[in-house]
Amino acid sequence: MKDSYTGERAFFLGNGIHRTENNNGISWGKLLQKISSTYGINTDLKNELKPFPLAFEEMLYAKEGRSAFQSKLRTLKAKISDILLEDVNSLIDNEIHKEFMQSGIKEIITTNYDYSLEASIQDVFLINKKKYSIDNLESKHSLYRGYKIGEVTVRHIHGELKHNRNIEVTDKNYPEESIMIGFEHYSDCFSKIQSVIKGESGKHKESEKKSVLVRLRDNDTGKMWTDLFFTHQLVFAGFSLDFSENHLWWLLIQREELKRQSYKFDVKINNEIIFCVPILPIESFSYSISNEEDFNKLYHKKLSTDKNKGVTDILNSLKVIINPIKCNSYRDFYLKVIDEYSIK
Repeated sequence: MKDSYTGERAFFLGNGIHRTENNNGISWGKLLQKISSTYGINTDLKNELKPFPLAFEEMLYAKEGRSAFQSKLRTLKAKISDILLEDVNSLIDNEIHKEFMQSGIKEIITTNYDYSLEASIQDVFLINKKKYSIDNLESKHSLYRGYKIGEVTVRHIHGELKHNRNIEVTDKNYPEESIMIGFEHYSDCFSKIQSVIKGESGKHKESEKKSVLVRLRDNDTGKMWTDLFFTHQLVFAGFSLDFSENHLWWLLIQREELKRQSYKFDVKINNEIIFCVPILPIESFSYSISNEEDFNKLYHKKLSTDKNKGVTDILNSLKVIINPIKCNSYRDFYLKVIDEYSIK
């Protein structure tokens, strides 16, 4: 029986790597708040229980003006790109990003739209971006897109700030189109992932039409980032795996289901998925019930703790390995992750 695990390791990195003590990377909430303020969109973004993909859709439909829907969508996505490109250096804790890129890991998945990882080891990356691109024909979706610098491939699975294709820009085809932030885009992405995991009926030569089990059997993996969930030891860091990330939760659930079916294809799914969790020093926190600010802080902390526990509970059931890492700060956490999982 053929093992799915290739013996290779990959990182899955989220927005957390932008927000260490040495930089001021922007959170998704602050990003939406900036857009809301810029266009005067009256949207409640303080509600902890409102998923950001739906909050973005709320902003899109609440945006005033007579422009067509697609024009409004393009305007908001272009603004996201502008905000994140305003001061790209503020997003880079250069040592952290460079250490990930120089860790010996050849595959990095990231949900970040920006190019901080690539730029950390290639100063002129933004100027020569097209030179490093992989499968840059995708416009809206990001199953194949990525950049290869030396031996490291960085895959922007939620899109990127600006594509590098030579096209006539329209409201339905523009440089920021791949930025995945709204619920509609998430749903489309979900559908694409389902298609490449389950495959199409009949015999096909094209990789994207085969199921992942057939690709594993036929040694035809590696073109799509979803394959890494089956072929590599995949290490998550700096990514909270919010419950709004339906496509990723489905992929993890489907992976467990496919383990039960893989024997039919003479394949054994035996790679590991590891979710690294920072364990920070316990902070003492006193508050007065009459002090609204302290109460809100305590409520936020409890909500965050309950949510994190919910995430790890479900991941445990899906046979994802939880790796709690004691650290003094988030920056210390990433350095410890790099040290533990680098290929020496």
